[in-house]
Amino acid sequence: MRCLRACPTWSVFSALARSVAVVVAVAATHAFVSLAEAGTVPPPALIYGVGVDNTIYYVDTALQNIQTVAPSLSTGVKANGFATDRVRNHLFYFGSNGDLYYYSTTDGAAGTVASASTFGNVADFPPEDAGFYNGSFWYIGKGDNYDNKLYQVPITYTGNVPSFSGTPTAYQLSASGSTSGMAFGDIAIHRDTGILYGSTTPGSGGLFFTLDMGTLNPSATNPVNVISSGNTISLQLAFSEDFTSLYGQQYLFDPLDPTNPAKTSGAWYTVDTNSGTYNAISGFTTTPGMRDLAGVAAVPEPGTFLLATVGFAVALAWNRKPILKAARTT
Repeated sequence: MRCLRACPTWSVFSALARSVAVVVAVAATHAFVSLAEAGTVPPPALIYGVGVDNTIYYVDTALQNIQTVAPSLSTGVKANGFATDRVRNHLFYFGSNGDLYYYSTTDGAAGTVASASTFGNVADFPPEDAGFYNGSFWYIGKGDNYDNKLYQVPITYTGNVPSFSGTPTAYQLSASGSTSGMAFGDIAIHRDTGILYGSTTPGSGGLFFTLDMGTLNPSATNPVNVISSGNTISLQLAFSEDFTSLYGQQYLFDPLDPTNPAKTSGAWYTVDTNSGTYNAISGFTTTPGMRDLAGVAAVPEPGTFLLATVGFAVALAWNRKPILKAARTT
């Protein structure tokens, strides 16, 4: 209803709104500028992990904490070969029975993508190293012979349900001229550059290497580019949301009680992709440890949120009528 005369209630609200808006705008702007000047705005560092307890976790390397997302679908004591389709927000992983599963972080939908027989997987010995790139799930073959093979599994969607049928495409890799012997570690693939990064165990040279996915040839040997060697630890790998930082976790466990989640932990690192140097994140260790890692889709950075807050406050101040909206929890 339009006010033809003095409307003290609306005027008071409008004045109050303007005052609050100014305070919020100034405070938010000051907070953002202060954080930026101090260099303390946390970088994107949110990562999914799956533990030995078959639970999917959400790891924040900036706040240095973890929280439960959901139990995995696999049976037994293993869930591994973890990767994320960041476009559809689907997590993929192998279960201990060798089947490939998916879990939607958007709506909780879950199911089986393909059975163990599709991949030639042996129960209780599934692949452990995976990434998602260009519409495909990629993984390193698991076996005692360590045959250095990378496999591609193109994912088909019916609605929002993923599936795969057929035979994975195999790419033979080589390191320093050898086509066998690489025990991983993990792999992570940069969405924008198409470069795969890999980490191997100390027993297989402690390598950190790269591989250009654009040059892969299933009919030839594909040499990796070794960036560093002799690393004394192997890392699970995952990129930050914006792909500016590569993170790693060293999975630690009790050899006498390896399936006890309480006796596992994860020591966290950042990885210099140019030098292949592993840099420990001081004081950051999670319990339980993550068997494998996967990235998450990008979220608004702190600066974006604060500027949005300022914009909302200013808009509220100059609105002639108050608009009441229900608060939404995210």
